[in-house]
Amino acid sequence: MAKFILKKFGLLVFIFLGITFLSFSLTYLAPSDPAEIKLNKTGVTPTEELLERTREEMGLNRPMLVQYGDWLRGMFKGDMGNSLRNGKPVAGELLKALPQTLVLTALSMAVVMAVSIPLGILCARFKNGVFDLCVRFVTYLFASLPSFFLALMALYFFSVQLGWLPVIASKSGGKGLVMPVLVLALSLSSWYIRQVRAIVLEELSKGYIAGSRARGVPEWKILFFHVLKNAMLPVMTLFGLSLAGMLGGTTIVENIFSWPGLGKLAMDAISARDYPVIQGYVVWLAVVFLLVNFLVDLSYGVIDPRVRKGQVEKK
Repeated sequence: MAKFILKKFGLLVFIFLGITFLSFSLTYLAPSDPAEIKLNKTGVTPTEELLERTREEMGLNRPMLVQYGDWLRGMFKGDMGNSLRNGKPVAGELLKALPQTLVLTALSMAVVMAVSIPLGILCARFKNGVFDLCVRFVTYLFASLPSFFLALMALYFFSVQLGWLPVIASKSGGKGLVMPVLVLALSLSSWYIRQVRAIVLEELSKGYIAGSRARGVPEWKILFFHVLKNAMLPVMTLFGLSLAGMLGGTTIVENIFSWPGLGKLAMDAISARDYPVIQGYVVWLAVVFLLVNFLVDLSYGVIDPRVRKGQVEKK
């Protein structure tokens, strides 16, 4: 197990360094001048002499590899630089937005898993029945609609027409979370239900299911104990990918509902060409995706010991 963990961790570090270098290189090669952006935000007229002095203060006149090394060392110490828009530390800006995204992610994923797994199993159990056809129709409908359209429709019906929920989520506490969570849950559940259905149908076609039925094992026990247990590896993969994506910030939903999470912070930074915040956000995304994938890989080894020994491949 220790060898398995060390191998995965070494690969994680290598990929992380590659992502940070690529991110820094792209922002370094961007046509905009960070010194000019910084001066414009403070209302100072950027003369050539002032630009040169500001570039020197910001360390922009040094070779790219030197700048990258300093930025990487500072990042490991918790210093990601300062925002060009407001001069505040980037790490502080990310930490300020993180709890909002965590709340939105936790609630949305809880709803998704609570709805998707039972419905996916039941659809597989009653394959091509009325229940299955109705659920599949609804999931195809919501899966075909982009999240921004669902968000706008939710605003129109629940806020404008009915007046039940607030338009601006950030100023309404828990009540403001209802629509963002609903939109995210609808989008993800439509995909999850179909995936769980396909996974369960594959398990139901295997020989051990026929053997269990022949021994008189109740159908509900077969579905929720045997089938669900064996379907956990691909379900964990789906969960990990979705969780990592949402922890990176649900950009569209957060912007439409004015929810002050990481996705909205990233969009504001991109609009203002705030390169330090963009770099910090990319680092956060890399850490989240790599860490979640690492934990999912570890869960494979816990759920199925054959994975640790390399006897089976992940689905």
